[in-house]
Amino acid sequence: MDLPHSRRSRAGWQGASGRGPQRAGIGHGARPAIVEGRVVTINAECTMGGEPDPRSRSSQMLTRRALVVTGVAAAGGLLARRLTGQGALTQNGTGVGDLVIRNARALDAEAPLHALQAFQTAPEHFFVRSHFGPPTQLPLAWSLNIDGLVQRPVSLSLDEIRRLGGEPRPVTLECAGNGRGVFRLPSTSGVQWEYGAVSTAMWTGVPLSVLLERAGLMAQAGHFWMEALDRAPAGDVPRFLRSIPRAVALDDAFIAYEMDGRPIPLLHGGPLRLIVPGWFGMASTKWLTHVHAMPVESDNHFMSHGYRYADGTAVTTMVTKSVIAAPLANQRVRAGVVVMRGQAWSGAADVRSVDVSTDGGHTWQPARLQGSARRGAWRSWEAATELNSGPAVLMARATDSAGVTQPMQATPNSGGYANNSIHRVPVHVE
Repeated sequence: MDLPHSRRSRAGWQGASGRGPQRAGIGHGARPAIVEGRVVTINAECTMGGEPDPRSRSSQMLTRRALVVTGVAAAGGLLARRLTGQGALTQNGTGVGDLVIRNARALDAEAPLHALQAFQTAPEHFFVRSHFGPPTQLPLAWSLNIDGLVQRPVSLSLDEIRRLGGEPRPVTLECAGNGRGVFRLPSTSGVQWEYGAVSTAMWTGVPLSVLLERAGLMAQAGHFWMEALDRAPAGDVPRFLRSIPRAVALDDAFIAYEMDGRPIPLLHGGPLRLIVPGWFGMASTKWLTHVHAMPVESDNHFMSHGYRYADGTAVTTMVTKSVIAAPLANQRVRAGVVVMRGQAWSGAADVRSVDVSTDGGHTWQPARLQGSARRGAWRSWEAATELNSGPAVLMARATDSAGVTQPMQATPNSGGYANNSIHRVPVHVE
């Protein structure tokens, strides 16, 4: 059941952690962008404001002004500068407006916690994660191909998918390793995320079930293998391929072509990506080009060995969790009423309640949930608390509609996955 290149794994390669012997960088050469459904390669000098390189005959060149209106720039000025080399990357940057850089090559960056106060994460603060970085060579005309156990294989252009319509819907995406860096493990490989590898955007797309129906899905198709355009930096490193089961594919999964009302930026998987609400982000394949209807789960390294808990079970749905976005750790606040704000989410159920503590978990009070429950999206919350002078430890605890409550300390696992330990925020009250 192999796809081409799907099993190029090596025993010594640490694929489950997201780190291999070599990481692909964004680089300073050709840059892809999306212009009205067409994907072109942008020369670095052009994006910096210089003239197009006349030697690049195979590439369609854009001026810097044109770049600003493309899907790449839709991520905001900060990400656009990082794509075009106009701003230095700072490890563990914490400045206001900055992403927190965990790896510069390929770019792995988490949202600054202050940016998670809003229900919808600003594009420039949306966390960034990929194993190998975005593809550097993109076709002029993007297409999505559906084959395998279908009655009639189909190939749909980006414009054809757009014409099928789609309603914007908020979906929260979280890296499975979010919190790995604070898991208190003696040692673990993988990106050392803290709390910000999670964000929410308004995604617009077409249900995967609609596209599968066009292809005439056969009853034997039990899993759908997702193939993307990104590639490993070295030939002996397996490609990153994931699959989802039939029940998930026909339920809530969809193919997105817009993020916050604009073409999806390249860093976030544009022009087409899968979105699987409720599942950790690795299931939402970026730069999607093929959907293969297959009878069994993918045997790719990142399915058969990667993203597994210690007992061998697969990492799938997000766990019940909350994060405090204000106040921030070690912040000085005035005595009296202090408003705590944050987000809470669960992959398997809606958030039912959030409780907060200002004394390190000895006592708890209910927070107020904002808005209404939306499947696949987090709930914003806030709580007015009374703080006296001196040190204080703020905490938040989420409970979902299935009765699952966020634990004080999550059970560690060697991969550092699904850390939903209660967020502890020390502050000094003046």
